[in-house]
Amino acid sequence: MSDIVFKEKYVSEELLAKIRSFIDKTNDRLSGGPIVRHVETGSNLMKEGGSDRPLRLENPANPLHELIPQLKEDFGNFYLHTGSIRYLYYPYSPHTDVRSNEDLMKNRKNYKHGYTFIIPLQWKSGCNAGTTFFDSPPKEGQDLYVEHEQVLPTMQNENRNKNFGVKRLVPWKHPGDLVAWMNYQYHGSLMSKDYAYNDNEWCKEFISIETFRYKE
Repeated sequence: MSDIVFKEKYVSEELLAKIRSFIDKTNDRLSGGPIVRHVETGSNLMKEGGSDRPLRLENPANPLHELIPQLKEDFGNFYLHTGSIRYLYYPYSPHTDVRSNEDLMKNRKNYKHGYTFIIPLQWKSGCNAGTTFFDSPPKEGQDLYVEHEQVLPTMQNENRNKNFGVKRLVPWKHPGDLVAWMNYQYHGSLMSKDYAYNDNEWCKEFISIETFRYKE
């Protein structure tokens, strides 16, 4: 299995409709919000990220219970570490999901690397929705991040000078597509230069699931 996987229409229209209906009925309030980034480390938009709702997997009627066995069949058995329904207000510049060295060491002790899964549910018109992957330092012959800033967040100052190579740009094509990647890779968001990102209206809604494989 590749360390980056994209599958169009991975979730059937029927299951996608059931998931959307379930999410709407939960009526969970959004938590979190866009993160303010310092001028030295953020993008020119000065904010990143968005809000979340819980997956509510404790509810046996949740149609996500139909999706997870499908993921395990295609990607191998896993432990579901964390997940949410995400609402992105601003695109992310390159980052990994390493929360701290201590967290990384703990996970290495207990688990093997697994996959992180994103399944888009919907996005707003005019939003260039997609996921991007980077190498740091760049591999031989790779385009550099700064060569694609027409579709990537323009990084500020010191981050702009970091050496990111563009590994893969993955535009989302349909609700129900699947983007999967092996944990801890540098990744971020595609963006639209003419889209009015703001604090009051999310631009992308998607399922986010982070997993690890069990140690044998």
